[in-house]
Amino acid sequence: MTDKMAETDFYYPLLFVTPAFDDEVVDCPPFHLARRKWDTSTFDLATLATKHKLHLPYQAMDVFLSRCNLELRISGKLSLAEANEAFQTLRVALYSSGVSPFLSPFVATYSINDYSGINSRDSETLRSKMYPGMEVGLTSDAGKVEAWPFELSFQCIVVPGALSITGAHFAEASTKAAVWERLLVRFPQLKAIVDAAGAAPMLISRGQSLLHIWSALEALFPTVSTEVSFRIALYIAQLTSEGGDRLARYERVRTAYNIRSKVAHGARASVTVDEWSQAWGILMDSLNALSRREHLPSERELLSEILK
Repeated sequence: MTDKMAETDFYYPLLFVTPAFDDEVVDCPPFHLARRKWDTSTFDLATLATKHKLHLPYQAMDVFLSRCNLELRISGKLSLAEANEAFQTLRVALYSSGVSPFLSPFVATYSINDYSGINSRDSETLRSKMYPGMEVGLTSDAGKVEAWPFELSFQCIVVPGALSITGAHFAEASTKAAVWERLLVRFPQLKAIVDAAGAAPMLISRGQSLLHIWSALEALFPTVSTEVSFRIALYIAQLTSEGGDRLARYERVRTAYNIRSKVAHGARASVTVDEWSQAWGILMDSLNALSRREHLPSERELLSEILK
């Protein structure tokens, strides 16, 4: 669905990540992060398949929801395409706020918490036997659920110690997402960086994922064609500098870039978890620097900063 429509809500189940906040929902409009309250039975999903509008097999939804504890609602968008763009922006903002990579397999027009139990609620006989609290809610007569595939995969490189999302994480990321929306309007070329940052963890080969990370970083400096490792390390060190040791940062980035070059040229068959994490950290530092600056500096601007 890409045509314009009335403003609506779109719901994204999030795989692997877990809630680390006390409330049922964290609201940072247009984003809303909710705990999953109920189990969703195969019969519920079969009801969606027969009485509603699914653009993916309900059996696939069943498998994916087994790894879902959180759901993101995006409000006020006029199309699925607009909602998907907002999702990608928020996800990169969450990553740069310290949250592990995660997946969202599909998008729906109703919450998991709405359609869980719908099979029993559709039946007067079964409704009275439902778990307390579930008997009130969406029925097939009251509304129609529509769902579309989004990321139909379990393949994702996660950071085990960063799978919890706190209210502070979500609030910080929501603020960053607003900054990124403005940046993308002013600097459309940043869309390639956002897309690459979102896609890199989905490449289960750490070597290929690392190359994808560096494709995002190299896209920040499109005119660099000579002395590449030196100049990219220099520019990233300056871009991400906050008064720290720029020489140490430069050396760290250059070492990481040399690993990238060995992988790209076939001298390295694989990379370690630490090597992947180092490249991921450099990308997150760069995204945070762009958000902090609210500007994409050119190589000349960065060089001018260095020579002040």
